[in-house]
Amino acid sequence: MAGDFLTRLLTPSPVMHWLVMTLPLTITLSGILGAVEREPGNRRLALAAAGLTVWLFLPLAYGDPQIAAVGEMISVFGWFALIGAWAGHVWRHRPTPVWVHGLVIGHLVAILIGCLVALVRALLGGGPG
Repeated sequence: MAGDFLTRLLTPSPVMHWLVMTLPLTITLSGILGAVEREPGNRRLALAAAGLTVWLFLPLAYGDPQIAAVGEMISVFGWFALIGAWAGHVWRHRPTPVWVHGLVIGHLVAILIGCLVALVRALLGGGPG
């Protein structure tokens, strides 16, 4: 039964896939608009987010499964590091424009809601699996 729960919980969702993939793009937008306002640290944030966006949307095809696993690890660690860098940037600099950082927060809330929906679906035994 535990295997069924994990299968239902970890079943990929196209909505969650696009939410996770486009978060670096949203952070890139916040960095670019902050750089236009001449806020400190926004260029570096925008370049890191744009680099991760390219890394996620144009993945390299690896022949070796171990190298592919390392690439996936880099993607996951990069994603969380980018969120941490964005949060630290917002906490320290209080950057403008505020509305674009609200988009990032809204994006994170949508990901959280998607995670909660997946958890409830897995607990109730619905969905694939």
